[in-house]
Amino acid sequence: MMWEIYGYIGSVLILGSFLIEDVFRLRAVNTVGAIFWLVYGFGISAGPTIVVNSCVIIIHSYWFYKHRKEWTSKKK
Repeated sequence: MMWEIYGYIGSVLILGSFLIEDVFRLRAVNTVGAIFWLVYGFGISAGPTIVVNSCVIIIHSYWFYKHRKEWTSKKK
């Protein structure tokens, strides 16, 4: 039962991220959701859930790295 809480929180965050128009914030919220899903996947030993959410986190991390200069220039 405890692991389901992580899955539900991850689901809400991922679904909610698609309502965000700013791409950076969308990816940030989606990444946090994927982290919750990753914890959930480890908790229930679900290999496919672990693999897909690890990939999502890596893809988002690469995107953040690639666009870091754009984001820091917007903040100034």
